[in-house]
Amino acid sequence: MSRFTDERGEGWMDFLLAISPIVLILLGMTIFSRSGFLMSVLAWIFTFLLALVFFKTPFDVCLSATIFGILKSLSISLAVFFTMLLIFIMKATKALDSIAYKLKNLCKTKEEQVMFLGLGFGSLATSLGVVTPALFPPLLLTLGFSPVSSIAISVLCYDPLTSFALLSIPITVPSEVAWQAFKIQPQGITNLEHFINTFTIDISIFLPFISVGFAYIMLYFIDGINSLKRGFISALLSGLVLGFSCLTFSITKIFPVQIIGTLSGLLTMIFVLIYQRITNVQNPIEEKGKPNMSLLRATSPWILLFFFALVTNLPGTSKFLSDLPGKYEVITLYKNQSVDLNILSSIWFWIMITTIISIFLLRPTNEQLSSTIKLWLKRSFSPFVAYSVCFSIAMIMAWSAMSNSSGVLVPGAYYSSFNMDRIIAIKIAMLSGTVFTTLIPYLGLIGSFIGGSETASNVFFAKILYESVKSVGYDSYFMIIFGAHAVAGGIASAITPAKITNAAMTIGCSGKEESEFMKKAILPVIILTFLTGIILTVFISLGIK
Repeated sequence: MSRFTDERGEGWMDFLLAISPIVLILLGMTIFSRSGFLMSVLAWIFTFLLALVFFKTPFDVCLSATIFGILKSLSISLAVFFTMLLIFIMKATKALDSIAYKLKNLCKTKEEQVMFLGLGFGSLATSLGVVTPALFPPLLLTLGFSPVSSIAISVLCYDPLTSFALLSIPITVPSEVAWQAFKIQPQGITNLEHFINTFTIDISIFLPFISVGFAYIMLYFIDGINSLKRGFISALLSGLVLGFSCLTFSITKIFPVQIIGTLSGLLTMIFVLIYQRITNVQNPIEEKGKPNMSLLRATSPWILLFFFALVTNLPGTSKFLSDLPGKYEVITLYKNQSVDLNILSSIWFWIMITTIISIFLLRPTNEQLSSTIKLWLKRSFSPFVAYSVCFSIAMIMAWSAMSNSSGVLVPGAYYSSFNMDRIIAIKIAMLSGTVFTTLIPYLGLIGSFIGGSETASNVFFAKILYESVKSVGYDSYFMIIFGAHAVAGGIASAITPAKITNAAMTIGCSGKEESEFMKKAILPVIILTFLTGIILTVFISLGIK
């Protein structure tokens, strides 16, 4: 019998124990300068033992949660795995040199390059399911950015439109689960389509503020205050274009929610080019040192990848590809808990296909291909494991205090008091009034930080958040609170260990650079999340739902 009583869910000790895996990772990466890979693995071991010893979780459930997390992470970890091979081939064949040369012609200063490549193209790529921490670091390094700046921008550019990643899966999937599985039916919401549309708007309404915030953070990682001064107006306007275009598309419903992020990223890229043409005198770069490879050939892997991502994620095509293998790609751990790998409709599969085709498009020499594969196998292991164990940590927390009942995963006798996710949510729900609405986004921050995914955070905490909101009498404001929760989950991507490790290993950096980035990024992330809570409080006070 644990030393805790059944009423332990309301104690501060329980809350501190429940969030201790996060504390462990943060301390390890910031104070002791350890890599995200190492700290993720240590946090998984710690969480496993914590759930086993303190949170009344059977060993088989902890083990199954670990396996379930690894399987659920494959859509991201394999995408990272093959994206790294693609980018290494592009680097070895000098394709990145050609792209960097063209970017330097388009955008003269590093501040302009970051707005175009990071805020604009990064948002577009993220919305199509491309993992920017695996794709961008070598290109940024080629453009002349420092290793820490390359890591920072490639991770940060994933964040402004994280909710629209992979054609808006962090919006559509949690909405379906909340409406159909959890039976969450907020006041005024009539059907699933209405839920998705409302959720999209209630996320987008925060984005003009958040996008500008991320634009400034990206500038800060170039050259501190100096870059902020040089790019202040450009970042402000670019962030507003990104955020307000998302909000406009969400409200008008001109386009399907699945392509809103892609269109907003594209509009931002166009705006940056127009703005810099208006404000700067353009002096063409000398032809000396111009790469031999044409821009079309150099970018052909990306063009092909974006085409595959767009076509395969269209609703009809996606469903057809998902259903094609049928039961052969479904792995069942419990009768009520299975994972459908959806191989043919997953972005990682098409990144793999793109990479194979790119070998013929870019034509690396045998020596280049051999050395690239060796480098890929060496550097891809750490981010692959980091993504896997982060998902496993999230699943152990979600399944803590559950038990196996004749092959069915069910809440155990102590679930209401010992489930780690419930403990975190209940403690936050004990707050009231403006304190509650200001701090509730941190639940999304915690969920996404641990799980490495806003989608996972939105799914895992939807029901708990709904119960918390009802308990404090904010039933009618659930959708906008859920929107703030999702936005904070996107903000958390900036300090997710797996993404930082991914970016660092792509350019061969160690824990030192990861630690330097984490130290600088934590405070802005906390501030942006707090800002989200302040905006939420203002919206609720104005009656915005």
